[in-house]
Amino acid sequence: MPTIHRRRSPFRSRTLWRTTLPALMFLAFSGVSYAQVKLQLINPPGSQVMLTSGKKTLRFEVLSPARLRAARMTVVVYSYDSDGKAVHTPLASYEKTIGSMDSGKAIDVDVAIPRSGLFRVDATLKLSDGEMLDKTTSTIAVVTKRDEIGPSDFGVGTHFAQRVIPPASVLLPLVKQAGFSWIRDDLYWAAIEKKPGVFKFPQSYDAYLALCKQLGISTVIVLGGGNADAYPTLFPKSDFPFSSDARARFAAYVDAVVARYGDATVAAPYGGAVSHWEVWNEPDFSKISYAAYLSLLWETFGAIKDVDPNASVISCGGGGSGGGPGGDCVVGLLEEGGLNDQTGFSVHPYMSPNTPEKGYKTVDAPIDAVSIPTVWPYLKDFAADRVKADGRPLQVWVTEMGWPVNPKEPGQDEAMQAANLARSFLLSRRYGTVRVLFWYDFVDDGTDPYNIEHNFGLLHYDLTPKPAFVAASVLTSTVGKRPWVKALIDSDNVKAYQYGNDDPVIVGWTADGKQHDAVVTLPPGKYIQRDWQGVDTPLPISAQALHWQVGSIPRYLIPERR
Repeated sequence: MPTIHRRRSPFRSRTLWRTTLPALMFLAFSGVSYAQVKLQLINPPGSQVMLTSGKKTLRFEVLSPARLRAARMTVVVYSYDSDGKAVHTPLASYEKTIGSMDSGKAIDVDVAIPRSGLFRVDATLKLSDGEMLDKTTSTIAVVTKRDEIGPSDFGVGTHFAQRVIPPASVLLPLVKQAGFSWIRDDLYWAAIEKKPGVFKFPQSYDAYLALCKQLGISTVIVLGGGNADAYPTLFPKSDFPFSSDARARFAAYVDAVVARYGDATVAAPYGGAVSHWEVWNEPDFSKISYAAYLSLLWETFGAIKDVDPNASVISCGGGGSGGGPGGDCVVGLLEEGGLNDQTGFSVHPYMSPNTPEKGYKTVDAPIDAVSIPTVWPYLKDFAADRVKADGRPLQVWVTEMGWPVNPKEPGQDEAMQAANLARSFLLSRRYGTVRVLFWYDFVDDGTDPYNIEHNFGLLHYDLTPKPAFVAASVLTSTVGKRPWVKALIDSDNVKAYQYGNDDPVIVGWTADGKQHDAVVTLPPGKYIQRDWQGVDTPLPISAQALHWQVGSIPRYLIPERR
């Protein structure tokens, strides 16, 4: 089978997160002659997501090698349209005259954000004669305040194991605000046992898991990574624990981790914070046999269950996709007799740059394409037919799936990322296969626009929001926990689905990147149309047939509540 189109493993790429980068960075363009003058926004990370509209104070800093003479700052606010594109006509413009000042002085500009949605802010600094010194751009989002945790099938990948900035107190409230009820992250063996037999847990691990528990966010924790630093003789060429001695050491690490975070009787604030464990991330079965992986899975399963009999143990780590639907890993494990050594298995069905509806074609695979409408039903039947000794079928997890923003690929901009995110979660619920779908990932891993690995996030590296963050928040607030009920339209290029029966929400979108007139039959009455930004428009329906204009990013029809 051909190789699946997916990104490299986060663990294999972990040197990316070791690079020292500023905690707050914004895109800036400087004229060559004034390259030493820098204008930057210095609002605290995460503060560009607002829970109410109204006044927003933007704080800028000007860095200059010499005292700056009189200048003028202009701040222009732009809105976004229903297709996720920034509108060219300014929503508002603000000017501030700056007298002579020293480098590093803060400048405050108050702007008005009129409603929910996403807004782009462009700031320019010019001399009094009009010469440009520098400019910078950022985004602001207004989303509905969320008190309850989001839907149980909405998850997102985070990187607290690789990045200690931003702290949990900043990042996790944003995760909850976007509507995700799950995070997936790692607890690396080498970070916990730096000396043989001595287990020390980084404070950042404790802080994240304690706050997850406090906020009601569930966690899937990946157990994995070799430990050549502590045990160099056990890992001469590979980080995978092949020998029985290496597996025993790995099981001891698992014991320590689960005892700290998985045991609900532990008094610490993070005790019982984790009850779902994934064994290794994307194991490479061209180098690791299924028998070797199953040996590790068996050791890990026993170690986890000894501490928490009710814990879930997820096999495969998303690996072994091999161009098919992702089931080849679990097939290999079942052939080795591993049915009962797991709660379920995970896949990472990356499809970029293709759409979630159509994916990409396969060769010599059980299904003809890797897409949600093909993979999900296939895996649902596969899991239902594999019943464990306890009478339960295998669970199916998608622990990574996402689309990067990629300027080198047509149609892979921020608007299309938002579209693919919303449509993936809507389609996933439509097929009722997956326990949780985890979007990869929450925050960009860097600032290089041409490095795909940097650009999977719903937030930029500085925690300013992308359209996908707003689209996720609106989707989870609007559809919520409603189950998929029926398709009003289910053609190749147009979808209109009903979620919920007594309190329905109709969701419509297109799969070909174009606008379409979707004809849907609904009872006459008063409806609200909501776009991806959460902007509501009254839409009375006097006849049963509604000609509804829909596009790439889903829109919602909600009967007016009486």
